[in-house]
Amino acid sequence: MGTPLTREAVLLLMGDEVFGLSEEASQLLGMSVDEVLAARLPDLLDPWPLEVVDTVYLSQARIRSTDESVRCRLVTLCGSEPATTILWLVPEREAERLEQDSSLLRALFSQAKVGLAVHDADLHVTRVSLNHRFQAPGDGGMVEPSGGQPLAETLVAQDANAIRELLRRVMEAGEELVEQPQRARRRDQPLVDRVVSLSAVPLTGPDDSTCGVVAAFTDITVEYREREGRLLAGEAARRIGSDLDPVTCAQELVEVLVPAFADAAGVDLAEAVLLGEEPEEARSQRVAQLGNADYLAATCVDGGWAEVELRARGQVLGRLVVGRSAERGIFDSLDEIVLREIVSRTALSIDNARRYVAERRAAEVLRRSLLPSGLEGISAADTALFQRDVRAADADAGAWVDTIPLSSARVAFAAGQTSGRGVRAAAAAGRLRTAIQTLSDLDIAPDELLTHVDDLVRRLPSAPEADETAAQALEGPGEVGATCLYVIYDPVTGRCSMASAGHRAPALISPYGEIVPVPLEPGPPLGRESAPFETVDFLVEPGSVLMLSAGGSSTPSAPLRSAEGITGDPEAASVLRKALEGCSVRGVAPDGVALAARLRVLPAGSTVHWQFPADPSVVAKVRRAVASSLAAWGLEDLAFVTELVASELVTNAIRYAGGPVGLRLINDSALICEVSDPSQTQPRLKHARLTDEGGRGLYLVHQLTEQWGSRYTASGKTIWTVQVTGDAVG
Repeated sequence: MGTPLTREAVLLLMGDEVFGLSEEASQLLGMSVDEVLAARLPDLLDPWPLEVVDTVYLSQARIRSTDESVRCRLVTLCGSEPATTILWLVPEREAERLEQDSSLLRALFSQAKVGLAVHDADLHVTRVSLNHRFQAPGDGGMVEPSGGQPLAETLVAQDANAIRELLRRVMEAGEELVEQPQRARRRDQPLVDRVVSLSAVPLTGPDDSTCGVVAAFTDITVEYREREGRLLAGEAARRIGSDLDPVTCAQELVEVLVPAFADAAGVDLAEAVLLGEEPEEARSQRVAQLGNADYLAATCVDGGWAEVELRARGQVLGRLVVGRSAERGIFDSLDEIVLREIVSRTALSIDNARRYVAERRAAEVLRRSLLPSGLEGISAADTALFQRDVRAADADAGAWVDTIPLSSARVAFAAGQTSGRGVRAAAAAGRLRTAIQTLSDLDIAPDELLTHVDDLVRRLPSAPEADETAAQALEGPGEVGATCLYVIYDPVTGRCSMASAGHRAPALISPYGEIVPVPLEPGPPLGRESAPFETVDFLVEPGSVLMLSAGGSSTPSAPLRSAEGITGDPEAASVLRKALEGCSVRGVAPDGVALAARLRVLPAGSTVHWQFPADPSVVAKVRRAVASSLAAWGLEDLAFVTELVASELVTNAIRYAGGPVGLRLINDSALICEVSDPSQTQPRLKHARLTDEGGRGLYLVHQLTEQWGSRYTASGKTIWTVQVTGDAVG
């Protein structure tokens, strides 16, 4: 390939005489035109004659007048008279630069790493270094399509139009484009994805006007798709699994894949997974789908579908099916790598969600076992209960409320909350509730009961799990740090007494709908401090509603939208519903549990009370008083047993405790007989031997009554008995 000469000096020769020259020749030789025409060639150049190569004479020479080195090219003309040869002269430095430019072009158009494409003003390809297979011609020359070739003849129309628009902007703005990723799928292989890094520079003509654009492109398909795959996998890791619900995880998976990765996607999960169980059976159901899967099933090409198992910890949880339309292309090995990475992460999230569902169901069973049973039939109060579904993600499984019947028609209300969530919190709440129910049988004051519970919690702290530190165990689920509120209501006197271990005070609403302040200052949580608990005692107006709550937030973001979850007495439920819907009562929130008790007092005349001195002669008066009261209540059938029980208890009090002796009868759903004395010695049931003179009184009481027991009072103790009336039996 000859050296292209530009801006060269031209001389017309006949032999070694010059008879014509260009203006550039006069300037290069440093002589006037007349001087050059008058001179012979050996007088102008040194050496002379030139070396002959075929019909072309090539050589290097020195201009005698300027001592400058030049490149010479001598071409013999055939059939041209009178001139016989043409001599071109180019300065040595310019010739070397032209050779370098030529070498650079050869190097650029002979390598196969970076493609070059020259476009004319109409953006037709006039020259290109690489063919459609990204291969360079063997001779290092350009491929020159005849008449220019539109991009749409080699690339998919969508990709060709996008590239053409980029090149048009380069021509119009006159600014370079640098490394722009762009799809460039071939028309003969439209389903094979190809991405190039495109750079472009505008071309200008002699008048500095844009006459075309040259584009450089590099195949970055693998690098680009690997990067896109990493970004998609990162997006999947960020979005999937934040909500511990299998169906939500599946829905998030299809939303990540469509349309970024596929045109349609569907997830089938084993039915056991949805129930939180081990996926042993093959039965499954579609839980999430995005895109027109039915359409794609009929129109996609071979390789346009991919199916991957959702497998975690050796178990198949379900499967993912993705599809692409014919225009989108097929799945290849790079797609498979990305898809398996995303599916692997998602399967772990779904399995974690499955385990959480199992724990949540167990917590639901445990929490439902904490609900008060037998809310009806309590004469002291009409109650209603609210519990939010524990299956909700924000449900507090450690929150509980309870109703505990006590002696003498009294009732205890309790509420509490353990730390944490889930099964451990529900189990801890169950242990705490059981302890309180057991201690309530002792009929002790609220502060004394909480002191016993606090001691129990200190002796039996929750054991940390293997993966928890001691500090985490102290703050984690368990009895330590739990709160508890204990309230006793007496329908005979209409008085409430209560104490709190770190739990918020109950809400008290008057019969007229006004909120009544409760003078209770909560003590420390259970097991944390040694400060004593304090009982407060106050009179309650009949018909007032007492609300105990646990769990949830004191200022929830969303009020209750329906009456679901509220059961019990209609009037108490109505007050409870208004409090939940309006969030107007402090501490009673729609994201926890709550108990509303409409307090009642026993009707006038249902209670009689006597006081006797410590004299055995009063026993006859006791019998007559009991018989008279039972006759007034229409309970003559209980007179014999009640007279015997009352006389035995009064006799024992006179003999062992002294006086005064109090006797009280309460006509409630059952007949209650109470005998009070100033001694705090607890009675003991004995089995008297045949030779013993005494010890049979309490045994007779035990045999003749349904229940009996004793409780301490501020002035001594009270022994009580319960007998079922005829209405209760019927």
